[in-house]
Amino acid sequence: MKMLKYSYNFRMPYVGFCLLLLFAFTSNTVEAADLNNHHRSYLTPNEVLLFRESLEFIKDAQCQRDLNVTLWGLLSNAQWAISMYDASVRNAIGTGSKVYYQMGHFDQCFESSSTKPTTTTIETSSIGGWNYQEAAAIPVQYCLVDVMMTTGISSVDLDDTSKQRHEEEETLISHWGECVPASCSSSDVAIFLHHILQRNVTVNDKMCQLSPSTNGSRTISVGMFVYAAIVLFFVMLTILCTGYHIYLKQSTQSHDDLKKAMNSNDVWKTALLSFSVIENTKKLFQPCRDQNGLNPLNGVKALAMIFILFGHAAIFIYGSPSYNVDFMSENLKNPFVGFVTNSLLFVDVYLLLSGYLFFRIAFVEVERRKGRLNPLFLYLGRYIRLTPPYMVVIGFYMTWFVSIGSGPIWQQRIEPQEERCISSWWLNLLYVNNYINTEKLCMFQSWYLSADTQLFIIAPFMLLLIYKYRKLGLSVLAALIGLSSAIPFVTTYLKQVQPTFMVTSKEAEDVVLVEYYRDNYIKTHMRASAYFIGLGIGYLAHLIQCKGIKLSKTLVRTMWIAGCIMGVGSMFSLSRFYSDSYTQLESTIYAGLHKLAWNLASGWLVLAVTTGHGGWLQRMLSWRVFVPFSRLTYCAYLCNGIVELYSTASLRTVEHTGYLEMTNYMLIHTLNTFALAIVLSLIFESPLHAVVRVLMRTFGVRGATNKPQSNNSASDATPSTSEEQVA
Repeated sequence: MKMLKYSYNFRMPYVGFCLLLLFAFTSNTVEAADLNNHHRSYLTPNEVLLFRESLEFIKDAQCQRDLNVTLWGLLSNAQWAISMYDASVRNAIGTGSKVYYQMGHFDQCFESSSTKPTTTTIETSSIGGWNYQEAAAIPVQYCLVDVMMTTGISSVDLDDTSKQRHEEEETLISHWGECVPASCSSSDVAIFLHHILQRNVTVNDKMCQLSPSTNGSRTISVGMFVYAAIVLFFVMLTILCTGYHIYLKQSTQSHDDLKKAMNSNDVWKTALLSFSVIENTKKLFQPCRDQNGLNPLNGVKALAMIFILFGHAAIFIYGSPSYNVDFMSENLKNPFVGFVTNSLLFVDVYLLLSGYLFFRIAFVEVERRKGRLNPLFLYLGRYIRLTPPYMVVIGFYMTWFVSIGSGPIWQQRIEPQEERCISSWWLNLLYVNNYINTEKLCMFQSWYLSADTQLFIIAPFMLLLIYKYRKLGLSVLAALIGLSSAIPFVTTYLKQVQPTFMVTSKEAEDVVLVEYYRDNYIKTHMRASAYFIGLGIGYLAHLIQCKGIKLSKTLVRTMWIAGCIMGVGSMFSLSRFYSDSYTQLESTIYAGLHKLAWNLASGWLVLAVTTGHGGWLQRMLSWRVFVPFSRLTYCAYLCNGIVELYSTASLRTVEHTGYLEMTNYMLIHTLNTFALAIVLSLIFESPLHAVVRVLMRTFGVRGATNKPQSNNSASDATPSTSEEQVA
């Protein structure tokens, strides 16, 4: 009896306390019967409790109300609420393997708000003071939030008396996709998720995206309307002019009659036909008329651009949410993939070609005109030639780009691009954006046009100096080559920076934010040696061609061997700096030597294949299949950022990366880039270029047209880069 009494006395307070807790819980949330009947199918009792407790800390009344509705929908088995909750991440998977992006289900989140409401069978119930008989779907937003995750790392301290084990804490940030009511601010989302996930959560406004169906989202701005109207005008003009071309073909009796009609002095007819897709497609694929041995440069340009696109694709793969991020990190140490990881060296090939082709083409004109050359006319011709398609792409970044896609990281990746272009587009059009306001660089690849333009300003004066004072001009050119080659040495040593452009996976997410990229990589003085070496190689090629010099086989073989050693060494040696720590002396030596060696090797390649010393390689590079790719390189250069950014920002899930996947990714993106380049070329670049030439002839500006053969050679061999702007 004593034992029973003791037991009874012990249990009564305990049972009473439990009943009080149960009563308190059910009175503040839902009826006990409701919990038993409804939450068991989807939420655990603990999840219901955490959800309910979190509502007490929400500041905004509308957000609190919508979260209450969401909870009621979950307890009522409403499909929209289940879809909404199911689209959110509750537990991370694979963070030990560095899968830091847990994206949930982006599309399901927004689809949940369009689901028809489900009428509940419960007569009345109270949540937070509101009574509901129907759980109606609410507007939602998708937030990619930063969740702090703490991991314990065991370590052992030894002393004379004992072994003491303690744990050090390391915090990592994981990005989780969460589907929450659209009425909640970023601060309320952070509070709610802090209680639901039982972790520290950081949220800002740029992490959250509203559903496209939400009122007020993605409205058509004035800028978007104007841009669309301009593009539509050119599209309609292209269609009409193509139809006019078809009409001429059908109305003329022979091909000669059509050709005569097209070559007539009727300015309007010629200008209209400049917009014909038929005519511009024929120009794109027609073989080059090669008077200066420049045909092999079609292959050089095409292959260089393909490898540049491969390199861009690799950087964007590295900066994308990845299932196995260590794959890229480890392969950066692999010298056999150096043609991808260090492929940005091919940009220097374009600078070298720019200087080389300018000298080859312009020097002939200067000799023909006996030293008369108008640099202002050259600058104007180049500006008119390059700027219109450039403006089309910049305008797309400023207006429609952010509205053409979606994804968990779309807003984070694309909105900064739009903001930068709105802020600094005028710097792009002045071609000074690689020095001014570089933290707001519009189009990550646009620095090249600025660097090339700035060097182009110097080139005419250098050419005239060589023509009028041969020895002095060559001495000045040699000094410029030496000085520009020394600058990377000095800069790397004084600034104590890395040897070349090297990125981590975090930096690859947005290269414009990388300090080395802004302060060193994009600067003209760091890249000038390639251009000046190109001018020098152009002079040597002109000399060899004019005097009919044939280099000895021994010299040619020696130069090929030296060129291959320098080129291969420069391209594949970067892996050493990824694989192990290095000294500043090593960094300094590599920074200067690898660029100089690469430029000399590229210079020999260009000189050999354009002067008849290239053998089978010269024949291969002259292959006609390279011609259209060569002519599209400028437009491909402009369009590639759109392709890479769209593909990265629209990812819905993390992807596994392997050699096959990476190869497929690079090939597809290269093809997509050239496909987009065809559209830009046929509608804008090629027609506007032709119209400018027509106007120049009409108004008596004949600097580029008095000598048709030379001009055709220039435009056919290099129609898609800046170096053909001889005017």
